[in-house]
Amino acid sequence: MEKPLVSVLMVNYNHEDTIRESIESVLNQNYKELQFIIVDDGSTDSSCEVIEQFKDSRIELYKQKRNQHICYVTNLGLSKVKGDYLARIDSDDIWYPEKLEKQIQFLVEHPEYKICFSLVDIINTKSEVINDKDIGDLYEVFFKGQADCLEKFFFMGNCLALPSVLMKTEIMKEIGGFNLGYMQSHDFDYWVRVAKKYPIYVMQERLIGVRRFDKNDEKSNNSNTSEISSTRFYNEYMDIRSHYFDDMDNELFVYTFQKYFKCKESKSIEELECEKAFLLCTPCNPSYAIPPVGIQKFLELFQTELYVTLLEEKFHFTIKDFYKLTGQHMYNDRILDDRRIMLQTENMEIIQENSNLEKLINEYENSTSWKITKPLRMLMSKIKGRSLL
Repeated sequence: MEKPLVSVLMVNYNHEDTIRESIESVLNQNYKELQFIIVDDGSTDSSCEVIEQFKDSRIELYKQKRNQHICYVTNLGLSKVKGDYLARIDSDDIWYPEKLEKQIQFLVEHPEYKICFSLVDIINTKSEVINDKDIGDLYEVFFKGQADCLEKFFFMGNCLALPSVLMKTEIMKEIGGFNLGYMQSHDFDYWVRVAKKYPIYVMQERLIGVRRFDKNDEKSNNSNTSEISSTRFYNEYMDIRSHYFDDMDNELFVYTFQKYFKCKESKSIEELECEKAFLLCTPCNPSYAIPPVGIQKFLELFQTELYVTLLEEKFHFTIKDFYKLTGQHMYNDRILDDRRIMLQTENMEIIQENSNLEKLINEYENSTSWKITKPLRMLMSKIKGRSLL
């Protein structure tokens, strides 16, 4: 029986130091039936020279004359896909030899799933497994079903590693390409769109290594270290949240989020719209202010008398309650929120440190040695002309 073809898409920009290992990890897969698409996004280093050293007929290299960023070149790569399955890998990450083999076997044996991911190892620039807890825990996830996936996405954000994905190509044809408007969260937006239509499975095995650069490394493409990138990520995440319930079947919405409803019996379209507004007002982090997308949703509802009445009579939420929300940093800044939390933490640590020092001083001043040496300190103070008491 002929084995299905897997199209592997790699996008590269200036990763001359890591791309060789990444390519080798694909070519050394136990599963050999591959179409290996590599799109170079106008690299200015020797990346293309490294790629061209590989004489494997499965490799298709497409060079961009200028850098156009990840979504554009990813969509270009998607247009070249010929396989029954599609996998993605970045040019600084690695796959373990059994990655594709195990994922294909799973999808064949479980036809109810058309897309799956895996757990990951976090590796450093030397390809050593470090499993940094700050990043590694992000990808330690398991979905009990479609609803659980959508719930976790909404409250946790992206918890899937792009280089671990394998999906049936038919999903790509239905969902389409990546949104060019997103730079930091393009993959999360894609997974949300997929999850509204298909259940997602995460294999509880570490099948790939995701590289983490030191934040001071010039080669680092770490989108979480710079203030600009963090701000952009938050803005994109808020935009994704604002459209989160678009095109979501009402039955799926109720099944997924009913436990969070203000009124558990909400059923009508109008009642569900109110529930969506309350959900959108849920902060991404308990310490953060009310998200602006939630405020915006209420602003829309309050334009219609029907919703004004419904919110007051069924949800006991009046226009005055809304005014209270709009006084809580409607257009909050995640960076400022993070700094505020950091300063509060530092302040608490200083207070605790001062308390410990005062306790130590009190213990010392009440000690026998301090009392015995008091006459000597008094004599020394007279000699030096200042008080040591």
